[in-house]
Amino acid sequence: MSSVLRLVNVWKFYGYGDKRVAVLKNINFKVEAGELVVVMGPSGSGKSTLLSIASTLDKPSMGSVYIGDVNVTELNEEELTALRSRKLGFVFQTYNLIRNFTALENVTAPMILSGLYAVDEARSRALELLSLVGLREHYSKFPSQLSGGQQQRVAIARALANDPEIVFMDEPTGNLDTRSSAKVISLVKWLNEVYGQTFLIVTHNLELTEIATRVVYIRDGILYENPPRDLLSSKLSEELTRIRKSDIMKKAQLNLLKTRAQSLRRLMIEGILPRNEAEKEVVRIKQAIRRLQKTA
Repeated sequence: MSSVLRLVNVWKFYGYGDKRVAVLKNINFKVEAGELVVVMGPSGSGKSTLLSIASTLDKPSMGSVYIGDVNVTELNEEELTALRSRKLGFVFQTYNLIRNFTALENVTAPMILSGLYAVDEARSRALELLSLVGLREHYSKFPSQLSGGQQQRVAIARALANDPEIVFMDEPTGNLDTRSSAKVISLVKWLNEVYGQTFLIVTHNLELTEIATRVVYIRDGILYENPPRDLLSSKLSEELTRIRKSDIMKKAQLNLLKTRAQSLRRLMIEGILPRNEAEKEVVRIKQAIRRLQKTA
């Protein structure tokens, strides 16, 4: 596996002089492609700061952050914006959907802004992404017309819009009831298992540790490995079983892979995407197809 994310000797300080406080203390941490990593920790432990720095939304006081082979601490804001739009996905506790956009428009917008997709390609892909999260029939609804769980699933579809290398999630179930939380958690696990999507999630929710490929724990700005894990709740287990057996979701994923392949061909022909980058994407698509076939 290759590292999608690396933090090297990362420190984060707030304040100055005698009042300076270290929120992160010499963090060395990496996430490999295909991992679903959950970061646990109490309030004030530094986990939100860790996520902000890992996702390029904040800069460390000392140390370096790498997305793939790129040292993002050396990039300017314009370069960071371009990298975020094409390589990173974000899901927040409060959804952060655009209120006067429909579900379809919320998912389509990142693709149009990235320049990776034509309008018809973006719309087609957005509909498939909404199918993937079980909300295709709600494509024309505005956020105010959706439940909290539905809004969070739209946010997940939006985060996947540009096929990111890693999706960052900040307390993705924090505002959800138990059943909605189970749906979101099961969806994340399915995307990781079948699609091979890489996730880094910070949370208080112990149920998320049960779907993780790896769990780390942070306290007082220090990162620890191998925190304790609890048993998966029966409700979450039932929902995960249902989502794994969903033919609709498998079909949607195959259609997404198809539109991605079509986009890659167009971008190569138009000279927008270098051939070596397109070939890497083709490898990812083939791997995803094989995983889907194994679940059939």
